Amino acid sequence: MRSMPKRIFIAVLGLCLLFGFCSGTFSWAQEGYPSKPIKIMIPRDPGGASDLAVRVMTDYLSQELKQPMIIENKGGAGGLIGISEVNKAKPDGYTLLSVADSGMILAPLQSPNPPFDTFKDFTPICAFGGTPVAFGVHHASPFKTLADFVKEAKANPGKLNVAVTSIGNENHLTFEIFRKVAAINVRLVPFKGTGEAVAALLGKHVDMLVLTYVGFQPYVKSNEVKLLVVGSSFPGASIPNFVQAGYNDPKLRSLLDRYNTFLVSSKTPKPIYDKLVTTFKKVVTHPELTKKWETIGVIPDYLSPDELSKFMKEKWDVCNALLDELGLKKK
Repeated sequence: MRSMPKRIFIAVLGLCLLFGFCSGTFSWAQEGYPSKPIKIMIPRDPGGASDLAVRVMTDYLSQELKQPMIIENKGGAGGLIGISEVNKAKPDGYTLLSVADSGMILAPLQSPNPPFDTFKDFTPICAFGGTPVAFGVHHASPFKTLADFVKEAKANPGKLNVAVTSIGNENHLTFEIFRKVAAINVRLVPFKGTGEAVAALLGKHVDMLVLTYVGFQPYVKSNEVKLLVVGSSFPGASIPNFVQAGYNDPKLRSLLDRYNTFLVSSKTPKPIYDKLVTTFKKVVTHPELTKKWETIGVIPDYLSPDELSKFMKEKWDVCNALLDELGLKKK
């Protein structure tokens, strides 16, 4: 066998050294992650339980990752603007997305040209707790239980009215499925926001309001509102959930379960992604942090990446069919 010419040998050796150096540098960069602050994008305006839950969490994440966590709120277009910015960012693990699971489902389903693919462009890190839906009535309402409300609705079809804060949001879709399961005929009254809807309930202009448990809390504490049912049970709550109230329909359950999530670009290098998954699991299950979440109305929980992915795909199918049925999908 003839020996390799010297100049070819040198060229091949140089390429090997070059690729070896680059590979080593890339590996070193991953092993050194993170080496600078990490941004968490929340695609909604500041305020609310989910936003506060992330802010409470950042101190624990900073301790584990040894870097500051910078929160940026960017609302608009149902969350599409903030989510799109994360999708366009460099997939290096320094831009994370914190969003309710519905933000990755309802906004793109109701957009004729969504700027991202929920399941192809993003990879779940974890789910870290939820803020359940609740059905509330005026404290002087004759309805003491959900069964009382359903009984009256059946006895007098079309008489009762129920307020929602927006058409097409998760609270609205939850009620749409509930009234199908309960087989009741009630009038739906949409409002432009929580303030208007709560005012209508307190003024006795509507018979019931569908809102998050956290959103109701100031009015429950002031004894202006009483809750008939909540989406999920949680420590210290005496209010029945839907299953306890006799409603265990699979489609309804898929909307009652609500999670706050962390996601990252699906192009993120695996060593960095694996580190994020491990770190977030440790933080999300920290007993001290979960107690803080309970005080603001967030139900502590943890879903692994695979569990969250499965949950979101099932919820996507339910919401997709319901939005089609209600004519709420833009084409």
